[in-house]
Amino acid sequence: MRWVTYLSPSGGEERSGVVDDGCVFGYPGEQSLPELLEQSRDTLADAFHKALASPVEIIVEFETRLCAPVRPQRPVPARVGGEWTGLDPGLVRGTDDGVVLPAGETALTATVGVLALFGGQGRHAGYTPAVLWRTPEGGAVSLILGPAIVTHDEFDGSRLAVEASVEDSRVARAEVDGSLEWADGARDGFAAAALPAQTRPLERGEELYIDGGTLGEFEVRVGAGA
Repeated sequence: MRWVTYLSPSGGEERSGVVDDGCVFGYPGEQSLPELLEQSRDTLADAFHKALASPVEIIVEFETRLCAPVRPQRPVPARVGGEWTGLDPGLVRGTDDGVVLPAGETALTATVGVLALFGGQGRHAGYTPAVLWRTPEGGAVSLILGPAIVTHDEFDGSRLAVEASVEDSRVARAEVDGSLEWADGARDGFAAAALPAQTRPLERGEELYIDGGTLGEFEVRVGAGA
């Protein structure tokens, strides 16, 4: 199952939806995506089928304005390289939000990997690609999540790979233990990130392409965003 958060073209508000057959089906319930993810796996599956059966709207996927699929309310535990840190939830952006260059900066690095989400009793709920953008000095600028949350039932514990490339040239490859052993110390929260691979400095105008395989893909231009 693939879940997204998107801007509704009919009302302009953020809404949860599911992706199927190239379209986004707006979820008709009142719960947000984080609320659904924190419930039981059966509840999440029921909500998916409810969205397909009775969507509030249907939008072609490539025409959908995607938001960050989840917006954590607490610092996000993240293993960046080989060290644990806490990322400010205010850094979170969606794949359609772009990445802004802070004043005075001419380049940013991207550290790539995944965000794992956990539901009730710390059970794995799903994954999404994650990209931490930082200044050359290491200052965090933004944490891009998405395009979608791919739920736990799509994975068998195999290693996950997220590749980053610029103009068909690979600049980073992240491999993450699919058994989630890396997250054992962080599973009492809602989310944890593994970000093991960093790109070279990327300058304004360069486009970074992220390919997460089953997790989805997206492209973002450095310096294009708000």
